[in-house]
Amino acid sequence: MAHSDRLEKSLPMILFGILVWFCLLSCIWCNELTVLNLHGMQATQVSTYSHLGVNLSADLAIDNDLRTHVGGFSCAHTMHDPHLWWKVDIVAKHCLGRITLVNRGDCCSERLSGAIVRAGTESDILNNAACGLPVTTDQASIPGAHLQFVCDPPVVARYVSVDDADHSNGPKDDVLTLCEVIIEECPIEDCVQMTTATTMDKALPVAGILSTLLFEGKCIVDPRLLSVLYMNSPMQCFLSCKMNGCWSFDYVMTSGQCRLFDVKAGDLKADDLPGCLVYAVVRG
Repeated sequence: MAHSDRLEKSLPMILFGILVWFCLLSCIWCNELTVLNLHGMQATQVSTYSHLGVNLSADLAIDNDLRTHVGGFSCAHTMHDPHLWWKVDIVAKHCLGRITLVNRGDCCSERLSGAIVRAGTESDILNNAACGLPVTTDQASIPGAHLQFVCDPPVVARYVSVDDADHSNGPKDDVLTLCEVIIEECPIEDCVQMTTATTMDKALPVAGILSTLLFEGKCIVDPRLLSVLYMNSPMQCFLSCKMNGCWSFDYVMTSGQCRLFDVKAGDLKADDLPGCLVYAVVRG
């Protein structure tokens, strides 16, 4: 009976611990989200397809029209191209927390598979970090789906884009159709706080373990690779490193690739790779 009482008393703390751990892995680091008004913003895309004499231009993805049939002339649609992209310039810098893509609903929804959402301050979209992971085949199989991508942590950005940059199996000659792009921002102080915690301090603290940023624009070169994962942020990569007992890791901002290594700081070697961050773990 005493054991049962102790368990009952400790249950709230156990549940609280689970909730905190879950939020570290998946919650938006944001106090509140507000939908940005994209009316009048400049949207561009790699090319423009014409349907029944009407250009399905990039701005149709920010026209507040949620219809998902191309015949309704409310979806942005490119021509066939091996390097697909769409981009909107939101003029000023905002602290972005979540981006939603509305997929085509009348046919061909699977074409969105592999698409990457990015947000950042660079006009060259490939220099900006990915928000969330690429669209999966299962996600793309649902016609008219609203696909959400969390920027975790929130990111300061002027440009939001969608591209299909994975050409590991060769360029894809396909099209990109976006029926709507919805962008939600956090209070700018959330980005300031996150910058202070993860960039200016150059360390990510969890339970007495620190992960110190050693290199920016480089990736680790070493055969002692423990695992390769895909995460939404360096913090999530660090948490995986902590759980797996690794001594260092690198994180590619543009793809979310997280590699864990059994290599201590003094033995680390790194080669140049834009958008890659190298961290060394210090266990207290």
